[in-house]
Amino acid sequence: MRPQSRRPAEGPHPHFELTGETDPAVLRRWGVTDCGRVDRRNLTRGLTRLQDPETAPPASPADLVRHIRERYHRALIALIGDAVALALACERAHSDKDLWPHGLSDRLIGILDALEAHQQREDAVVFPMLLAGGPEATEAAALMAAEHGVVRGLLDAAAAMTRGFAIPEAACAKWRLLYVLCRKIDFDVREQMRLEECGLFPADIRDSTEACICSAATFG
Repeated sequence: MRPQSRRPAEGPHPHFELTGETDPAVLRRWGVTDCGRVDRRNLTRGLTRLQDPETAPPASPADLVRHIRERYHRALIALIGDAVALALACERAHSDKDLWPHGLSDRLIGILDALEAHQQREDAVVFPMLLAGGPEATEAAALMAAEHGVVRGLLDAAAAMTRGFAIPEAACAKWRLLYVLCRKIDFDVREQMRLEECGLFPADIRDSTEACICSAATFG
C-alpha cells in the first residue's frame, strides 16, 4: 500500500489540501509536470532564482533583522511549500521504488510548521526583545536557541532519510528537483539560524549555541 501524507490532529495545513494530490501549478512553474519531459525554460528560471548574491550580512542588529525578514522568512516558506508539492507528486509516482524516502513530505510539512511558528514568534516578540536588549533579550535568545535545536533535528532527519540529498542515478526530473530544493532549504534555514545566533544573541547565549561560527570581522 502506498504511504499517505498525514497531518497531526489539529487539522490540515492552511497552505495545502494534503489528500495525496499536489498543486499542478507548482509543477508547471518549475517545468516538471511530467517525469520524463522538462520545460527547460521554466526549470532554468526557477533554478536561477535559487542563486543568492554573495554579500556580507549587515553588522547592525536592526539591519540584520530586516535582512533576515526580507531574505529568509517569506522566501523559505514559499520554497518549502514547493518542496512539499514536489514530494507529494513524487510519492504518487515513486513510492514503490527502493530508494524513495517514504514520509519525506511529512518531514517537510513538519519543517514548514515549525518554521512558520518560529518566524511568527520572531516577528511578534523575539526580534523586538532582542533589539531592546536587557534581561528580556537573554530570555528571548534562550527561547530561540531551544527552537533552533528542534528545527535542526527536523533538518537532520530529512537529510538522513534522503542520504544527504544524494540524487539516485535513475531519479526523474521531479525527484532530482525535489532534492535540489531540499538541499537549498537545509542550507538556508541553517544559515538563517546561524545569523540570528551570531548577530543577535547576547554573548552568554550565543557562545552556547550549536552552530554559531562567528566572525569578529563580520559581527564585531
